[in-house]
Amino acid sequence: MNILFLFVHAVQDLLPLEVAITFGLALFALSWVRPRRMVSLPQTGRRTATLTWAGVAGSLLVVVVATAVSAIAVSTSDVSGYDGWWRRPAPLFAATLAVGAAAAALRRIPLPAPGERSIVPRRPWYAFASRTFLWISGITATLLALTALWQIAIARTAPEDGPFFGNVPDYTDLPIYMSFNSGYGYLSGAGWPNHLATLVALALACTVFFAVLHTDANRPVFARSTASSVRSERELTARLFTFILLGGLITTLGAVWMHTGSSGQALVGLDEQWVSDNQSYPRILVAGGYDAIARPMNLLGYALQAGGVAFLLRLAVDTARAALATRRSRLATPEHEISTTGPRR
Repeated sequence: MNILFLFVHAVQDLLPLEVAITFGLALFALSWVRPRRMVSLPQTGRRTATLTWAGVAGSLLVVVVATAVSAIAVSTSDVSGYDGWWRRPAPLFAATLAVGAAAAALRRIPLPAPGERSIVPRRPWYAFASRTFLWISGITATLLALTALWQIAIARTAPEDGPFFGNVPDYTDLPIYMSFNSGYGYLSGAGWPNHLATLVALALACTVFFAVLHTDANRPVFARSTASSVRSERELTARLFTFILLGGLITTLGAVWMHTGSSGQALVGLDEQWVSDNQSYPRILVAGGYDAIARPMNLLGYALQAGGVAFLLRLAVDTARAALATRRSRLATPEHEISTTGPRR
């Protein structure tokens, strides 16, 4: 039993739960309870190769970034009170970059000549996107925005000689402090220095997402193309791009909630009771302003960060599986019989 206990602690020291990949790999393994692929790919064309690279390399890029920045957060101490301003939104930036790069590659695919184009009505940006996953993405983005705005709203400056609790960084006159128990003291970790970059990353992600889906939904098609084949390939494209950005959103929301929940869990002991000449314990513990939700938020942050990483790992693997399935189908089917199909096992 002691050997097992030491082994578990050694693994935890090597791969702390705060590092995104640690818990993420466990959830990734559990995801294979449902082996069905999340995505499929068009059967032919340069779009297939672009989406394959986006699904595999783009998803893994976000995982690597999330793992790296969370490992940095674990291995270094926050000396300024806002060191993590760029680390928490980094996965969302990476997801946005992956989607933007894939969209730029799609724009390089030659368009049909004006005389070869099919006349179609202008479509809204969400024409080929899944309403379910758009709602999930919208709710996640809203939670992220509300959390960042709330933390900015409750922040304030603090006097240099004021009572500070929790993780006390070097003093700064920036508004990174929040009031502890109605002015009893101050905690760090809030304010625009900590959360403005998250809002910028979210705004950029939304802008790129809308632009990419709108452009692809209204991309000219060949007159000889069938409506079903066009709809299928556009739906598969929108689904993959939505999944990449959703993975970045969930991972970033998890990192923000981990930080916010951790900042709000400080407890201060009052009225110490001495039990010996050198030892005492507090008889009264005073909690911070949102202590009631801080612990659940922190734990949900762990789960969300890991869930986002697991989701992206599964997306990368399923995209590779879809590419192999598409290649086998193309080799087994005569060229004139090839058509775009939906998700398969």
